[in-house]
Amino acid sequence: MYQRIMVPLDGSTFAEASLPLALALTRKTGAGLHLVSVIEPIPSFAFAGWEPAALDWSAQYVESVADRVSGSAGAAVTTAVHTGPVAQTLHAEVTAQDIDLVVMATHGRGVLSRAWIGSVADAFMRESETPVLFVRPEEGKAPPPEAPRGFDTLLVPLDGSDVSESALKHATEFGELFGSAYHLTRIVAYPLEIASPYLPHTVQMNEDILADAKESAAEYLEEQADRMRRSGLRVTASVAVDPQAAHGILTEAEAVGCDLISMATHGRHGMSRIVLGSTTDKVLRGVHVPLLLYRPPKLPS
Repeated sequence: MYQRIMVPLDGSTFAEASLPLALALTRKTGAGLHLVSVIEPIPSFAFAGWEPAALDWSAQYVESVADRVSGSAGAAVTTAVHTGPVAQTLHAEVTAQDIDLVVMATHGRGVLSRAWIGSVADAFMRESETPVLFVRPEEGKAPPPEAPRGFDTLLVPLDGSDVSESALKHATEFGELFGSAYHLTRIVAYPLEIASPYLPHTVQMNEDILADAKESAAEYLEEQADRMRRSGLRVTASVAVDPQAAHGILTEAEAVGCDLISMATHGRHGMSRIVLGSTTDKVLRGVHVPLLLYRPPKLPS
């Protein structure tokens, strides 16, 4: 279970939207909360006194946030301010502080930093083997003062790979805190590249290929669900057909009414590297519920 939770802050209320959920998790687990802000270096020709002033402002800022939230935390709240490339510096802080969960808003702009989303989030996930819980506040609205009351259903997309299945461990660890149920899903694409739908004699071929893929996917999901049920978990499953995996995942999340999606970064059998793939990136940018992402250790070359 979580022992140390880190929340990156950039001075914006948008970034602070991750705090209610992080605080709720500290109360559930007794984990310590670590608030960190990173100041990116500026060109040498810039104002010489900028960096000391930025460090001082950031230190005062994170301390003020710590004072504000300490009464709602389940354990001690600590702070740190560093200078350097954001993603690399956050990764170093995770290692130095023995962080086992990072909770962060999907993007936000502050006085002293660039957006957390995009290249920063992508680069951070490429280096971190620590799960990251992304929270996406609604644009133009103030962050909610409290975290959601519960997480009744967690959606876990699986693609048949060991990488995707690694998300199950983190989903169940999170779900145990809230007594959650789990919904497993697998997205099957219509086989346009195998048999063209524009040729009449291939229509039945396509239907047969799709039917076989759906049946195989359903059997696979049921095997995973049965394994979880034997551990006393409440699990349902579904197969969806969608030409775009990310769109299919987001559609299933809405249809199921899930409160959180848990998934590993994209990976399939035979790949020598694990990267933050386009599917994960699109889900991250389109999701409206918290997203728990996990990047397994790199496979050997």
